[in-house]
Amino acid sequence: MCGFTQQLSFAKSKQNKELSFNYTWSDHQDQTRDITFTLPLRQVNTQNHKKFIPDLAQQYVYIELHKAARKIDPREARVQIQHRGQDILIQVTSRSDKLFAKWQRSMDQSKKKALDQYLQDNYYSHFQTYLGQQAIKPDHLRYIEENTASLKPIAQAVYDKLPTNSETRNYVNLVLSWVQSIPYNELKNRLTSNGAGYLPPLSVVANNQGDCDSKTVLMASLIRSLLPEVKMIMVYLPNHALLGIALPFRTNEQTLDIEGADYLLMEPTGPAKIPLGEIANRSARDIAGNMFSIEEVP
Repeated sequence: MCGFTQQLSFAKSKQNKELSFNYTWSDHQDQTRDITFTLPLRQVNTQNHKKFIPDLAQQYVYIELHKAARKIDPREARVQIQHRGQDILIQVTSRSDKLFAKWQRSMDQSKKKALDQYLQDNYYSHFQTYLGQQAIKPDHLRYIEENTASLKPIAQAVYDKLPTNSETRNYVNLVLSWVQSIPYNELKNRLTSNGAGYLPPLSVVANNQGDCDSKTVLMASLIRSLLPEVKMIMVYLPNHALLGIALPFRTNEQTLDIEGADYLLMEPTGPAKIPLGEIANRSARDIAGNMFSIEEVP
């Protein structure tokens, strides 16, 4: 039975334009570990994530559709745009079937483009569950990509605790034990939460807490900071998340084959002390039942 990765202490202090952090925790071998690092205050203060509000997104799309409609020559087609529940209805009329098809297609494309732009502006992305359900969630891949450099001081602080010429998996395991020790907030349902509760990587560090998606994104960002070429995947289970990494593995370790590539799995969420290559029983059942979807980490 796994023990728990215990956080022994957490301290944060402001020094001029920087925040200084000290973490102490018990790793997978029950050894006491500690790291100290500083982060620019302005970076930490700008790491906020807005909850997705469907009505605001719909209003943005509605306005953009009216802009697109005004560009259409009324001699070719007329467009009516109406709110219909949680959707927007576009009605195109034209004397010409060819022009009708042209402008209906154009307006449909404008609708998709407007929503995609709104999601991008607010750090959200489309998401499909293993059941094919369509949803919108925080853009985890973008957060990983944009936080790699910001988290370098933390990644370096962890790496400096390892003996010279340590294997890559030793670094991954030490980072993993630290992320697991950060207090856990329960993940809200991805389909209905609209991103509520998600914290970007620097916010997880600064607030010393995070749900499984938030902690998994932090873990991926820290790995990417020192291992820019290694392949990784985010693995989304029902109300849980794992991370996969393309590293050499042992026959008794948990892996996931995606298009012929094997990814070694890990559980960043904690608080259980689960080293690289092991996952919780429930996670293993979900994987065995194909109850997961993935995203490749850039």
